[in-house]
Amino acid sequence: MNTYGFIKNGDTEHTFRIAELLVNDKEAMINKAVGSWIREAGKKDEDALKKFLNKHAVAMPRITLRYAIEKLDKTTRDYYMKLGK
Repeated sequence: MNTYGFIKNGDTEHTFRIAELLVNDKEAMINKAVGSWIREAGKKDEDALKKFLNKHAVAMPRITLRYAIEKLDKTTRDYYMKLGK
């Protein structure tokens, strides 16, 4: 599954909807994929990324969170890492 085509065209809505379904998956490769998808979508729409993180950061797998926030500024990354499990 790949959402980069949507993201490339500026459509982040699909990415965040699919990520909602997979955010708590138990498979590490899925966790990494979801984190990278929402990170890339966040480059196009940082507000949508933050909205997603505000809803899910507390419970999402740590690896997903790390991938998702790696391009955010340090203060914002630190904030979300403190929320994560």
